[in-house]
Amino acid sequence: MNLFSFILRPSLVRRVSLTLLMASIVIWVVLMAYYYWQETAQVTTSAKQRERGELVMTVLAKIENAEQARTVATWYSTLFNAQYQRAALPEKFVLQLQNKQGQVLFASATASRFPFQGTAGEVTENEFNGDRYQIYRSESGPWTLLMGEPAPDRGWLLTRLSRNLTMSILISFPLLLIPIWFAVTRGMRPLQTLSNLIVTRGPDDLSPLKLDVKYAELLPLTEALDRLLSQLRTKLSHEHGFVQDAAHELRTPMAVISAQAHVMMKADDPKHRQEAAKNLDEAIARTSHLIQQLLDLARIDQNETMTIEKLDLCQILRQTMAEMAPLAIERQIELELEAPDELIQAIDKHTFLSIIHNLLSNALHYGNDRGQVLVELTVADNTVVLSVADDGPGIADEKRALVFERFYRVAGTDKSGSGLGLAIVAQAVTRLHGNVRVETGLNTRGCRFIVEIPMS
Repeated sequence: MNLFSFILRPSLVRRVSLTLLMASIVIWVVLMAYYYWQETAQVTTSAKQRERGELVMTVLAKIENAEQARTVATWYSTLFNAQYQRAALPEKFVLQLQNKQGQVLFASATASRFPFQGTAGEVTENEFNGDRYQIYRSESGPWTLLMGEPAPDRGWLLTRLSRNLTMSILISFPLLLIPIWFAVTRGMRPLQTLSNLIVTRGPDDLSPLKLDVKYAELLPLTEALDRLLSQLRTKLSHEHGFVQDAAHELRTPMAVISAQAHVMMKADDPKHRQEAAKNLDEAIARTSHLIQQLLDLARIDQNETMTIEKLDLCQILRQTMAEMAPLAIERQIELELEAPDELIQAIDKHTFLSIIHNLLSNALHYGNDRGQVLVELTVADNTVVLSVADDGPGIADEKRALVFERFYRVAGTDKSGSGLGLAIVAQAVTRLHGNVRVETGLNTRGCRFIVEIPMS
């Protein structure tokens, strides 16, 4: 794998790092906006100016001596300007102190030219040398204090906030990233252990993982894998049994085909050859039918994508019954249909045909000669209900649940069959999210197979 592919490959650690980086950038932007708004808001800056003026006036209010007042004003002017210098502000703080007669006791370097105007106790704005200043005027006792503070310079403020916040983010980012990276890396170790456990397994080993998981987040994954392995074991077991049963069922007709072909080759009597040819045709037909049923069952088992389309179920049912009418006529069975003229339903045609064909074939094959087969198609509670009933020998109650198993045939019957027809019906009905059950048939005899399929 080249470096470019490695970089582009999704990584949980990389995603966490990028998420943390994006979060840091968002925090940086939000804090920049908040602090900028806070520093430039008129209310905030005015409050700071007023707070400084009241601080100085609180001290001056206790002094009556002009020289002491000058000293206090000088000290505060030096203090405030020192703060400005430490903050690298481009302008200087301006302060002027007057007595009650208007005599200037102290003035900053540029205070003599500064336009001190405003109402006592209020903060106003004025310009001086092209710069905006916030001016505060306060009067208390014999003293009048005039203060001019540069209004916040937006460019300087943005630079200062950016520098301070960027440094904080750069320091905090690795301090957050390192423990998160460490936690994610350690948290991924059980997944690596699980991966190694699966890789080292043999292709036929489908036993449970039996992995001791300490993290609650990984428990659903291991449980899901164990369930999957269990399903695979069950499926492989069924397929293995299916192959064995299919081989067993095919062995008999193949033996008959071989025997009858041998008779045809060796028999001198034309009558014997004709009888062998008839038996051979019947054996080939049974084998072909069995193979077709095996293919149908395999197709349904593989869960191939169904083609859902709106169809007239009554029309399909009538066509299928017409195709199977010769068998009913041959056995003198009365074949009846009770259904509406039309029933439109979105369904997979091949799956529905498998259900109809196998139920009708079962009824006509195992029913009594000169008997009756009744097919009904109705709709009840938003469900399509298909019923196929006969008056044949029926199935004992305790055996009814077994007839849907593969290769199961009711004991005592003299009819040949593969035992796959009803298994195909059960699988097809399940595929359509329906259900099938067996009840007593016509005239309290025989069987009635009822299929219920939810309407779309």
